[in-house]
Amino acid sequence: MSTPTPIATDTTIPAQVDTPSLCIEDADSQMRIRELDDDPTQIRDLFLKEVNSMIRYTMSAGQKIPTRVFAVAEKFSAEHQQREREKQVGSYVFDRTTALDITQLSEVHDLLSAAIAPATPRAILLLDPIFTKKSSFNWLSTVPLLRRLMLVSFLSLIGFLLISQSPYITATGGVIFTQHGLPLLVNLLFFVFAAALGASFSSLFQANEYIVSGIFDPKFDASYWIRIQVGIIAGLILASLIPIEDPSKVLNGLGKPALALLGGFSASLVHRILNLFVGALEGVVKKMGATLLDNPQENARKEADAQKAIETMVQTSVEAAIQKQNNAS
Repeated sequence: MSTPTPIATDTTIPAQVDTPSLCIEDADSQMRIRELDDDPTQIRDLFLKEVNSMIRYTMSAGQKIPTRVFAVAEKFSAEHQQREREKQVGSYVFDRTTALDITQLSEVHDLLSAAIAPATPRAILLLDPIFTKKSSFNWLSTVPLLRRLMLVSFLSLIGFLLISQSPYITATGGVIFTQHGLPLLVNLLFFVFAAALGASFSSLFQANEYIVSGIFDPKFDASYWIRIQVGIIAGLILASLIPIEDPSKVLNGLGKPALALLGGFSASLVHRILNLFVGALEGVVKKMGATLLDNPQENARKEADAQKAIETMVQTSVEAAIQKQNNAS
């Protein structure tokens, strides 16, 4: 009697065990690659930069800082340096299980943010020369926007001085209804440079206040350029389009350039003036509409009287012409 051959089930067990393990390893690798691509350490790096900047700021201001703040900042700075070295050699993979607990850094960040209030961490980081990009113009300011605003104000001043040497610039110049050609163009450019001076002065003054108080925010950079553009337009409107009876007597004889400067410095002033004009025009239109709707018979009588007066005037003119012709004959 032959012995039955046993079923070789042991050869399938390793395959069943190995396959899931390979799948787990592949999933782990893909997850780590995605984490590396998304760079999950960005928040840590931003927190660490702001914490280090705020520590330098508070120490320079003579404020007391708890000692645990320095310990946490030192630990995370060492971790950051090690992480950067591993990134350079291409062997870095982010691992949450071995990374420092970010809640410690967040607590320190909150503590320092309250200590520097009303200044903001973003403004302190922006003004920190250690984290500022190297530039030959950093002696003007570490804030790029301020350097550009200074350039605009300088160019406006140079343009104002140069164009003021033109013989076409007069106290009554720049009136679009009485001038034309090159004299009008030169005077309008003079108003534009005057308005640009006022607008750039206003923007620089406002930005300086925010920087001194430590609440400057670069996300509002576009608003400064909008303010300059609106100021130039407002200054030109105020100096050349708003009707003025005697421009030489405006603002104690300073005239239209002063109006352009004022409009550039405060564009809201021109906005209010135009709103007054619009309100007055709306009032007139509403009164006319109310009159037409409320008194149709009176309007018809006035229209008939006006038509009769015109006919009488025409008839009188014709009779006078005929009489003159008869006398001549």
